[in-house]
Amino acid sequence: DAEVLREPSTHTCQQSASAGKSLVDEVVGNMKKRAREETTPIPKIYTQEIVKARISHPGIATGLFFPTFETIDASLYRSRSKNYPSLPKSLADLVLPDIWRLAKHGEPFLIVDELYGKDRLLMFASDWSLIFLSQCEQWHSDGTFSIRPLIFAQVYISCGFSNGFMIPCVYCLTTKKDEQVYTKIFGHVISLARKLNLNLHPRRLTIDFEIATMNSFCRLFSTATVTGCLFHYAQSLWRKIQELGLTRHLSPSTDKENTDISPEEKKRADHWFLAAIGLALIPPELVERTWMEVMDEYSPEHASATKFNDYLVSTYVDSSSVRYHTKIWNVHELLVNKLPRTNNHVEGLNRRLKNQFPVHPHIFNFIELLREEHEYQHHKSEESEVHLRKRKKVNDAIDVNLELLLNDHKGGLITDMQLAIKCGRALKTKLVK
Repeated sequence: DAEVLREPSTHTCQQSASAGKSLVDEVVGNMKKRAREETTPIPKIYTQEIVKARISHPGIATGLFFPTFETIDASLYRSRSKNYPSLPKSLADLVLPDIWRLAKHGEPFLIVDELYGKDRLLMFASDWSLIFLSQCEQWHSDGTFSIRPLIFAQVYISCGFSNGFMIPCVYCLTTKKDEQVYTKIFGHVISLARKLNLNLHPRRLTIDFEIATMNSFCRLFSTATVTGCLFHYAQSLWRKIQELGLTRHLSPSTDKENTDISPEEKKRADHWFLAAIGLALIPPELVERTWMEVMDEYSPEHASATKFNDYLVSTYVDSSSVRYHTKIWNVHELLVNKLPRTNNHVEGLNRRLKNQFPVHPHIFNFIELLREEHEYQHHKSEESEVHLRKRKKVNDAIDVNLELLLNDHKGGLITDMQLAIKCGRALKTKLVK
């Protein structure tokens, strides 16, 4: 992209000339020194040093003569890479010296390094994290991509949930996202736990509807249940609404562009979509019958609404032929037992990692940052032993509302269809949209 420059004033030119090259050399030198000695993200180092220079030299217009980040970032990353072995060009070239296989206190951290065919699997964990995982009945797993070193396809993280704390226990660098690699991951976790005389007894794994993970986990933990994330279920329905051009039926009645749809029609369509969301929260044995009633009563008079109904039935509702069985996406049991219904805790972890790691870091920089993150999570796991994490008030309010609705339904005060609609509304589906 072209960079547009304006002619600086005579005053600022004199400032720039008087500043001299020495200040630039000093600040850039500090940037390179910090890049070599710290794990602070390079963009953050650049910003901090520029701010420091402006504060210590308030009369100097640094923007007129300092190098832009885009012109110096490669040099800073080269300074950082001098601390690391050469960047491997292929998976076979990746050799991790012993020092890079250890955690911050010198204990083993790289617990699996498997080259199979043309693929590679690296798994990082410590005794404490495997012990923590063994104590958890509720597991969560997810993949993240922006922080992966480029020779890998993803960073796959398995977490344990205890006392409101979601603790990442096993980090994996994988070159594939298929059933084979997930079977390897869970198989290695089982083997490593046995070596520590640990019994793994997960009752449930919550994921983002990844069938390869479901199949692998259920094969190795036959007594456990896999649940899809409620948020992702709701998102999938809203994406289908958008894809089919039905959003105008669900927009507010005050929308002047949709005057051809009456307020009554919009109200019925709103009930229809809210019930689709609410199916995930009602008792699973009621799902099929309730949705049949909803379709008959509230489906919009539009061909695309029929397509949405067909999608919901074939993907989630019809127990004889669905892609995702009711036991995967219906979270009624989790609601009753006050367990997480989404993978939002893990999404929060992914956001944290994005703030801590650069995009596609050098593999050795990745390991260095991961060691620090793992040490911090050890602290959080200890915190979970003495504290119960408080939930957000809005989530508590939603749960209270849902519990009241279930009690009303149990007492015969509302019908199955009303329960689905009201549960969908209680989830504040505008946030989903």
